[in-house]
Amino acid sequence: MFTLSSLTLAAYGLLALGLTAASLRQEAPGWIALITSAMLALAAGLLQPLGALAVAAVAGLTLALRRYPRPELYLVWIAALLALAVHALPGFDNQLLWQGKASADSAPYRLFWSYDKGVAGLLLLLNLARAPLPQRQLGWPAAAVGALALLFVLGIAAATGVIGFSPKWPAWLLPWLLANCFLVSLVEEAFFRAGIQRWLELRTEPFAALMAASLLFGLAHFAGGWAWVGLATLAGIGYGLIYAARRQLWLAVLAHLGFNTLHLLLFAYPKLA
Repeated sequence: MFTLSSLTLAAYGLLALGLTAASLRQEAPGWIALITSAMLALAAGLLQPLGALAVAAVAGLTLALRRYPRPELYLVWIAALLALAVHALPGFDNQLLWQGKASADSAPYRLFWSYDKGVAGLLLLLNLARAPLPQRQLGWPAAAVGALALLFVLGIAAATGVIGFSPKWPAWLLPWLLANCFLVSLVEEAFFRAGIQRWLELRTEPFAALMAASLLFGLAHFAGGWAWVGLATLAGIGYGLIYAARRQLWLAVLAHLGFNTLHLLLFAYPKLA
């Protein structure tokens, strides 16, 4: 296990608080947490001058969209967020907390706390804080179907040999849970469900919006191969149904976190070697 300085922990802690506030449509606390976190990250070396410049530029673009909501500006903003999320911009020292094999039969895995992806999610959520929500709710039966779909995905993955039964309780479970909640599940559900699926539902039928967002979610996992794309698409349908049940982002986030936690604790993680 790698250790983190108190300044670095404080920077990540404030980032998580900002993500939580913004996800609940509380803009002022979100902006305050972002600015304070970035200052601490810069002092800790987690954020370097080029990274600070990138954060400031994308934050400025986020604010500019409120006054100039032009389609071309939105495209630049989305491209900048994606560049942050996939670690394409320089100036970030994302913290490696653990590396190795989660179990003897699993592929190698590295646990990162990705500051740039967290910043991308926070800026996205700050923009979405004023976005309208679709009025139609599919209700709790849709959430139940979504939860069953997620269990079905695990079953398919095990049956096809993508993962195998391998129960464990890793020593690095707590930092993994924190990373998976705030820097994976919340950020991804904000983009694909509160972002893409919500935006499409305001312009088309709920089913079409659900399927389009799920397919894009699956394609985002293309690095794992076509089997991974198919499984992620099915999981995206589950998350999308849970989100559409009550239009609550955190329901989808908790479903995503729960699915990933079951995967980690009961099966080869991230997949069989």
